[in-house]
Amino acid sequence: MNAAGQDAEAIHALVAELESDESIVVETVQTMLATVPGYGGVPTESIQASVRRNITLSIRTILDGRAPSAEQIDEAEALATERLAQGVPLGSVLSGFRVSMSVILHHLLELSPRFGIPAAEVLSFSTLLWGLADAFSARALRVFQDHDIAAALTDSARRDQWVADVVVRGVAPADLRHGADLYGIPTDSPVRALSIARRRRDQDAITPAMAWAEAGGARLVAAARGRGAVGLLIGEPDPATAPEQLIIARGPLVPLESLPESYAVATRVLETAEQVGFTGLVDRSRLSWRMGITASPETTAHLTAQLLEPLRAEGAFGELIIEALTAYLEHGLNIPRAAAAIPVHVNTLRYRLRRLEDLLEASLQDLDTLFELSWVVAAAGSGAGSGTASTPQAL
Repeated sequence: MNAAGQDAEAIHALVAELESDESIVVETVQTMLATVPGYGGVPTESIQASVRRNITLSIRTILDGRAPSAEQIDEAEALATERLAQGVPLGSVLSGFRVSMSVILHHLLELSPRFGIPAAEVLSFSTLLWGLADAFSARALRVFQDHDIAAALTDSARRDQWVADVVVRGVAPADLRHGADLYGIPTDSPVRALSIARRRRDQDAITPAMAWAEAGGARLVAAARGRGAVGLLIGEPDPATAPEQLIIARGPLVPLESLPESYAVATRVLETAEQVGFTGLVDRSRLSWRMGITASPETTAHLTAQLLEPLRAEGAFGELIIEALTAYLEHGLNIPRAAAAIPVHVNTLRYRLRRLEDLLEASLQDLDTLFELSWVVAAAGSGAGSGTASTPQAL
């Protein structure tokens, strides 16, 4: 038998001795319980089983002559999953495995001379086993990371559901208090419900709204809902700095348990704001009389038929009249500013407004006519523009 064959035979005899050496299991269990925190609640039988698996892994690695990759060590995933269920932290799992490797390596070094294993071969055992330890640690780490991500997603989903329930439907008092404590929401001061809509599908409805609230010294707790979000607002950020890419409909201040009442108002505000074209922070005060546009659809339909349809019947010229009317209303009944906004000559604007009066048999000097025209223009969604247009001075 050549030297290589003698070495292989010696190594097989060595690992057979290692596999049958029960003192390795005893020593490892004692050392782990004495030095590694987190194993106090783990049954001894469970630790013994994992040590025996580690011995089998070590033998397999030595016989293969190379350390496995993390993907090849299913035992690491099984152990990490088991220890997770037992409440053992990742650091303790990794420390426990290294204790096990140290004991195995110590016994290998003691046994090797008896079987005539060359020093270079013994050194390679050490390299292989620590390579195994690195791969094992990487696979176990991945299990814990996946668990943490899953737990975070579960916590996030649970939080979002609580927020949506509290704002939209209301929850039982015990659930309300528990969630408020968990998410740091005050129960002794009033809050507002928000209903938030995006202007485009590719926009984020929550991040800019939260940033706006935070910049204004307030706090928004929000959850995605439909094509936007719902939330509760703690504090009063500056309305002027609200993101214009969103419609943030604000309900009145209410106690935490009454948020659904505030939300009911916010949803009506949002519906109206969407129809009249307002963006940014919107509430009943800002919308004022425009709330009636959606609150009384029959009035809106009647006024539209009476005032806008005759203009639209004029075709392209009718659209120019509506454009002139819109500019006139948006710019506080100021003809020079309205003409510059379109832009047309002031005499052109005056002519179009006179044609409007002729077609409708009405006078723009009449307050009721102005109010009704403001109503139908706003209902058409063209009177508010970006939501920053001023209310006509005469109204």
